[in-house]
Amino acid sequence: SAELKAAEVLQDHLLQISEAALPVISVNKSGKGSPYEIILGQNERLDKLGIEINFNELGEDGFFIKTDSLRLIIAGGSKKGTLYGVYTFLEKYLGCRMYAPGVKIIPQKERIEVGILNDKEVPAIKYRTIHYKVTWDQEYADWHKLSHDADGERSAWGLWVHTFNHLVPPEIYFKEHPEYYALRDGRRIPTQLCLTNPEVLKITIQNLRKDMARNPEALYWSVSQNDNRNYCMCENCQALDKKEGSPSGSIIWFVNQVADQFPDKVISTLAYEYGRKAPLTLRPRDNVNIMLCSIEMRRDRPFAEATDETSLAFVRDVRDWSKIAKDIIVWDYVIQFSNLISPFPNLHVLQPNLKFFVENGVTAMFEQGNREVGGEFAELRSYMISKLLWDPEADADAIMNDFLNGYYGAGGKFIRYYVDEMREAVLRSDRPLSIFGSPNAASVTYLTPPLIDRYTELFNQAESVVADSAVLLERVRIARLPLNFAILEQAKKNFTGDR
Repeated sequence: SAELKAAEVLQDHLLQISEAALPVISVNKSGKGSPYEIILGQNERLDKLGIEINFNELGEDGFFIKTDSLRLIIAGGSKKGTLYGVYTFLEKYLGCRMYAPGVKIIPQKERIEVGILNDKEVPAIKYRTIHYKVTWDQEYADWHKLSHDADGERSAWGLWVHTFNHLVPPEIYFKEHPEYYALRDGRRIPTQLCLTNPEVLKITIQNLRKDMARNPEALYWSVSQNDNRNYCMCENCQALDKKEGSPSGSIIWFVNQVADQFPDKVISTLAYEYGRKAPLTLRPRDNVNIMLCSIEMRRDRPFAEATDETSLAFVRDVRDWSKIAKDIIVWDYVIQFSNLISPFPNLHVLQPNLKFFVENGVTAMFEQGNREVGGEFAELRSYMISKLLWDPEADADAIMNDFLNGYYGAGGKFIRYYVDEMREAVLRSDRPLSIFGSPNAASVTYLTPPLIDRYTELFNQAESVVADSAVLLERVRIARLPLNFAILEQAKKNFTGDR
């Protein structure tokens, strides 16, 4: 189905570019074929022509774009590889762009011409998803090679994080069996599970089996801690955690036993907050996925370059997990959580952080942005992150410029100044940039009164140069909203006088 979609997409875009309508012919109806043809997918024509492509090395999503004599060949891996190859061909060689849902650049050409091509792309990060509403569009997700669907859903996942209460519901069990739950300060509370209680394991496996029967296609199933720090401190759990040097000891011990019951599924668990540090001797089973979270980290410096204690501990934890786990997904955060539309100058750390994760064996990424409409630079962040998830070695600077100039027109130059000057200000201050910050916290770093005056001037210039285009002007004004929000937030603390 993905190859049929690839043919439709290529046919449609070639028609839009050149007004030439090329027929789509299935291989069993092509007869002898033609020396002038575009061959898509894992196709019998390749064998007949003696064109060798090693599909094994492409995995699910990789692809080749190559020419052979007068033919163009786009052939990819077992899932959407060919479709991804078509979108890359359109973008890389024909100049097409998709900056946001409904915002596309399709150049007009009387003649489409390509030279000799031999382009192979295989993503280092095999599972790529961005939790930004702007990416929840099927064409956008396919164009940018994202693993979620049109609604932002992750069809490969049957359960997604913080599942202890789902698997052993306190409303059913706590009253009669408080011993199933965490012991804290001498009493049982339904915050986390008691992971060394054998009945808890039985109930978890039983309820997970029921969930899997309702959704047999899903591969990943999360058996993971709730979103609080009140883990069990009973004698048995404490003994296990002490031996392993971390509460991840009881977590991995428990999850391994669950995974043993489901060898054809992947059981995922969180390495998050109290359970982030890897255990000393226990090893996750081969079918256990570790979901490692970066929630505590500063965002002004690349993780691997920061020298504060929090960053050093996180880098150590990533490296330790990479030595013992075969399957790691990172849950990363790319927006200021406490103020989703506030200016948040972290664009410069996106690439080095992704490269650090790849270097340490991470093969899946979940980038959390804003599940609602908007957020600061939602379109720019989604565009940049999707490109870097596919190729962490890509030119991040060129990607940003391409987007800014394509999406904001002549205003893009001034918005780039805004991005750069805000980045320089946060680095100059040498104060941590946190996802739990605010415009008031930034009033002494990158949102000082003189800097806000400068940013205002830059947006005035950006609006001025696109004033003749209602579409571009609206986009620039939306990009300005975070600055306006910051001004209003700071004004709440300044009741009279200036500002």
